[in-house]
Amino acid sequence: MTNKQLKAIGIAIGVCYLLSATMECYLVDGQATIGSFGFVALLLGWMNFDLLTLIWLANPFFLAGLLFFFIGKNLKFSLVISFLASILAFSFLFVDEVLKNEAGGRGKIDSYLLGYWLWLSSHVLLFIITFIRLRKSKEIITE
Repeated sequence: MTNKQLKAIGIAIGVCYLLSATMECYLVDGQATIGSFGFVALLLGWMNFDLLTLIWLANPFFLAGLLFFFIGKNLKFSLVISFLASILAFSFLFVDEVLKNEAGGRGKIDSYLLGYWLWLSSHVLLFIITFIRLRKSKEIITE
């Protein structure tokens, strides 16, 4: 796989991440809430002041990992932060309750929707493609 092909896959991963922001990510008590929409979760997720704030850090880690993936100079750093982003994104599956309204009411997450799975997939795929690109660059250096 050439670097050009790897960068094209990186663009597709970025598009997958952006698509996740246009969709509902989960249902709370059987219905969508304002915070379950991907773009709102991206913008306001850090304001939960609990474990969800830590999980929300998957977003800046992902974006930094994607940036370093495209720059291509510090792929090890990209690999590490994309791994952290993947772990944080995956850990959202273990969250039981989230804020469901502006009044501070909490609700149980009933199901995860396509927006969440696209978001998680973009993180994991960035880690995988960065690993492949790093390994490929090391093979080129040793040959």
